[in-house]
Amino acid sequence: MKNKLTRRSFLGSSAACLSGPWMLDRLCAASTETSSPRRLVCVGLDLSLRPENFFPSTAGTDYEITPLLQPVERWQGRMSVLSQLDHPDVSGGHSGVHAFLSGIRREQAAGFPDGNLSLDQLAAEQMGHETRFASLCLGTGGDPISWTRAGIAMPTITSPRRIFDTIFRPRLPAERDSQRSVLRENKLVSDLVRADAARMRPRLDLWDREKMDEFVTSLHEFESKLTRKESWLDRPRPTTTASPPDESAESTEEYLRAFYDVMTLALQCDATRFVTFNIGSGLKVANQIPDVRQGYHDLSHSGQHPEKLAQLHMVENMLMQELDRFLGRLASLRDGAGESLLDNTVVLFGSGMGNASSHSNRNLPILVAGGGLKHGRHLFFEKQGRDQTPLCNLYVTLLQYLGLEIEQFGTSDGDLNELLT
Repeated sequence: MKNKLTRRSFLGSSAACLSGPWMLDRLCAASTETSSPRRLVCVGLDLSLRPENFFPSTAGTDYEITPLLQPVERWQGRMSVLSQLDHPDVSGGHSGVHAFLSGIRREQAAGFPDGNLSLDQLAAEQMGHETRFASLCLGTGGDPISWTRAGIAMPTITSPRRIFDTIFRPRLPAERDSQRSVLRENKLVSDLVRADAARMRPRLDLWDREKMDEFVTSLHEFESKLTRKESWLDRPRPTTTASPPDESAESTEEYLRAFYDVMTLALQCDATRFVTFNIGSGLKVANQIPDVRQGYHDLSHSGQHPEKLAQLHMVENMLMQELDRFLGRLASLRDGAGESLLDNTVVLFGSGMGNASSHSNRNLPILVAGGGLKHGRHLFFEKQGRDQTPLCNLYVTLLQYLGLEIEQFGTSDGDLNELLT
């Protein structure tokens, strides 16, 4: 019997096979490293930071500590502040924030060899097989900032408790057998979908072939994940004396702290080496932070309203205080090789928005800490007319720091190796 396969029916059935819960059941393993691996944590803020409170007015080592740098002042020798970096041709305010870690808007992806693949997912693609989690993508909601080569946003996990349980809760033999069965069934479905795609492709026009090729790329990524997950099923999970995150916490600080704590544990036990954490515009701050009475998004569009500016500073100061605490945790803990987590972890903190109040995507606030890089300076990249230094130049340096042999990423036209490594 001949089956009549239409483009709509193909894409519909294929999307169903790729959206199941197995995509979210990420696993973790204890570290077997004898020397410390290098790690990358990317923290994104949908609503940026008030520029005049973040950027120093002087460059070099003797820069002033601005109001928003005060909470992290103790890390001045182990961090770098970078200004006048952004992504060329990325604009649109909120709609450009998703390009923070890729340098490329999703609509522009077809014009680049790697599409809008993000910094963290390139690292996970090349090196994620070494841990049970290729990467962790966490967030409080908001714009996706982590993108696969196929242009698909990585699912953001919004529950710290769920991540904790996934890493540390022992699985019963019956659970492992059940998951193994599901993985193998999904592999069979994937094989059928791939065969259908190959049969259908010659009947498509050019535009549909391009979309089909994107889909086949995503299918390949999906199959790679299935293979990786099955290979880790019977490996032992780590143990911890830490308590699971308390998701009943009422304050915003405690909520963010739960994410940072589970990120720290995941890095320490080598569950993953690449983490993204996105703090969205829907973060609850009204009546959660003393003297803050309005919503985060509303406050970020403060203009020059004195009362709003005062409340916004309280919110942003709290965000910097939690970053300070996170860096302190990384500095105080040792990994499986006995080295400080901070010395072998680069923390990138910033936003794809330069100024939320004016909806600008220029001059993005960027702070880089840890990793043993050459820190202690405010690096100011002066523009020459329309020419500017792309933020992706920093990303080339960070990827090379992790061990990838690349010379170009996104919209880069060089690197910052001489400044940071």
